[in-house]
Parts: sequence; structure tokens; C-alpha cells
Amino acid sequence: MAEGDLVLLTGISGFIAKHVCVALLQAGYRVRGTVRYSSKREHTLRAFRALGLDQRRFEIVKADLTQDDGWDEAAAGCRCVLHVASPFPRRAPGDKLALADIAKGGTLRVLRAAERAGAERVVLTSSVAAIYYGHENRPDQIFTEADFSNVQSRSISAYALSKTLAETAAWDFSAKAGFDLVTINPSLVLGPLLDDEHGTSVHFVRMMMQGLLPVVPRITLGIVDVRDVAQAHVRALQRLEAAGRRFITSAGPLSFREMAAAIGRAVPQARWRLPKATLPDPVVRLAARVSSEAAQALPELGRIKHLDAGPATNILGVTFLPPEETVAATALSLAEHGLVPARLH
Repeated sequence: MAEGDLVLLTGISGFIAKHVCVALLQAGYRVRGTVRYSSKREHTLRAFRALGLDQRRFEIVKADLTQDDGWDEAAAGCRCVLHVASPFPRRAPGDKLALADIAKGGTLRVLRAAERAGAERVVLTSSVAAIYYGHENRPDQIFTEADFSNVQSRSISAYALSKTLAETAAWDFSAKAGFDLVTINPSLVLGPLLDDEHGTSVHFVRMMMQGLLPVVPRITLGIVDVRDVAQAHVRALQRLEAAGRRFITSAGPLSFREMAAAIGRAVPQARWRLPKATLPDPVVRLAARVSSEAAQALPELGRIKHLDAGPATNILGVTFLPPEETVAATALSLAEHGLVPARLH
């Protein structure tokens, strides 16, 4: 990739993709982003204008992951493709296959268009959800790029299933295609917002600050800053040795209570609304009988999954921001954008 090259960026209106777009423009590339709805195009253009981005170096076109139309036109002339778009609902669907078709089918549509356009490299935004689900009986808890989630596991969530199926389909396709494939597998992505729209992961922090989660389950998750994820995507385009690799991006684990403490330090006025207690595991298991959200939490109870993000540092050169700093930046940004109560005390 050379400065000035055109990059296709799918799902440009999303939380991660907006940051990726900014990072690409800062690195000297031109960007063609896709949105599913025309209304998303206008909203995203307003956000980028407010950031002062050079409108001559990016464009936004309509292309739907569930439809074939528009993808060849979107990929035309692009040396590389960053496929970031993927469904991540705030409520867990009851049907585990509910997200699989759009995630896998959409990924293959983008890859076929990339191949027809003669793209040299595709970077796919996957997830650690495609790495560590369904391995409850493993003696060790250290997960690397060699691990894939067990799609046959009864405990795997609809989101994790969709990300795993989409990523494995991408690797199968790339084995016969004429481009290099790289995947970025982030843990829970938080960080500052670029406008008043945010993803499912940031919504969790918002719920804490709104007082909607007075108690939380005994869960610990890896945290990564969206700015670091964006840099990982750009470096994955640039580094020849990244080809054929999966890069876990995670700065380290925090429990839900530790996340709440970081929010409280950053926005003291919010402290009284934050979670004050941890739900006993038996209560979560009982709730899981009637709640799909509680059922999704069961495999995570009391488990700390250690993620090997060394290749992202050693090969892509990403230096991760501390997770507490990322949570604080998220909370401050939500307050600045008026997405939490104005009077928090």
C-alpha cells in the first residue's frame, strides 16, 4: 500500500469504522466507505465534517451486506479492503443462528467483490468471540491466534457463532483467492466517541452511568481502546509480515466492578448510579432460565480468559492504552456528548 491508495471500508458509520477511517486518512490513504442506509450516510458525513476531515479524500456509498447489488462498484479501484461491518445487537437473539447468515453471507459478498476488483489484501474485523467460546473444560485459560471458538458448543452465543462462522468462511475463501487475508480480533472495544452514535460495547458503559445496572454478574472481560484497534487495522494493511495472521487486540482484563470503579474516578458525579454489588452466581444461573441475556453470561461467570496480544505489539507495533484509561475515556466522552443524565448527582 502506498500513500494515496484507495481503501474500501465497510460499515463506515459504525463506532470502530469511524475511527478506522480517521486513522486511514491520517496515514495518507483515500477511503470509500459503505453504509446500509442512506440516512447513515448523511449522519456520518455530518460527523466527519465536524471533525474537519478533508472531504476530497473520502466518499460514502450505499451497499447492503444482505444484497449483491453495489459491491462491485464499491470495490472498484480499491487496492485493499477493510471489512469492518458486522451485526452486534444489544439484545441477545433467542435463535443462535439469527446473525450467522448476514455475518457469513455479507463477508463472502465483500470478499468476492474484493477478488473481482483485484484487491491485494483484505483485513477482516473479527473478534475474540471467534477465539475463546466453547472451551470451558480447557485446563489453561491462555488463548492465542491458533484458537477458534467451538461452534458446536451449547454455550456459544449467537454473536460468537456468527463471528466464528464468518471468519472461518473468510479463511476458506482466501485460501483460493488472489489476495492476502488478515484478521483483527478485538476484545471489548471501548473509547471516545466521534459523534453521538455508539456501539453495543459502549452502550454497556452508558447503562452503568444511567443507573440501569445496580448489580452486575461476576464477569471479567478483556478491554481494548478503539483507537488502538483502528491503528491495528491500518498497520495490518502496511506490514507484509501480517499476511495470513490473526491479531488479538486486548490491553488486559477488567471485571465489571473494576470498570465501574474506573468510571467513577473519571466522572465522580456518576458514582451513585454505578453498580454497587456483584450478583451471586446462583442468582445469575436462575435468571438464565428465563433471560437470554443472563444465559449468555453463564459461560463467563468467574472465568478470566488471558489473551495473547503479543503479535499485535511485535508485528503491528501497537502499544495498548491501559484498560482503565480506555474505560475513563469512554465515560468522559458519553458525558461530553450528552448521552448520560446531565445531572448525575
